[in-house]
Amino acid sequence: MTNLEEENLDLGGVLQLIGVITIVLLTLAFLSFLLILVIGFILLKKNKLIFPNLALFLMDNLYSVLLKIFLLVGTEDTFYRVGIEFYNKYYEDKFKKAKKRVLVLPHCLRDVKCPAKLTPKGVECVFCNRCGVGEILKVAESRGYKVYIIPGSTFLKRILKEEMPEAVFGVACNRDLFYGMNSLSRKGIPSQGQPLLRDGCINTIVDMEELISRLKSL
Repeated sequence: MTNLEEENLDLGGVLQLIGVITIVLLTLAFLSFLLILVIGFILLKKNKLIFPNLALFLMDNLYSVLLKIFLLVGTEDTFYRVGIEFYNKYYEDKFKKAKKRVLVLPHCLRDVKCPAKLTPKGVECVFCNRCGVGEILKVAESRGYKVYIIPGSTFLKRILKEEMPEAVFGVACNRDLFYGMNSLSRKGIPSQGQPLLRDGCINTIVDMEELISRLKSL
């Protein structure tokens, strides 16, 4: 065997060793990250946050990666619920200190025979008592919220641009609510969210008692 062959053999062995070490380190990093994710989820359930600022950075900017990892131990819908719960806890104190607050309700909470009309400001409730939207609106406005009943995200963008609120409370399905709170967080706007109990874009349901209680307490 020539010196060149011996050198190539040694180099190949080194590269193989480096490859094995790299795979081991990446595996350990992945397992550590997964462990942190599980521990964070457990602490979140106990109303505690682990490394809140780091968790916020990861949730804001690497949520797609977190989702893929979370799918190893849970479902996509569960991930959205965990994310909503995290944002609620992280921003609760900042939300309470905000003066100019907006409540955004989905138009699908309305009764199918709702007589209210869609306007450039969203759906204008006429308090017909066919659904609970009127009651929510009365409570929210008494607490200083400006309320919008909207049919989609385009309206939300317009609200943010025109109202420039200090904080936003949103009601929506898990997926839309998570991405809405994520977007607000990346803009530095504190938010709170209340997921729908039943979605489907028509005759949806929200926990009225819990929502009204939160509007009064925040």
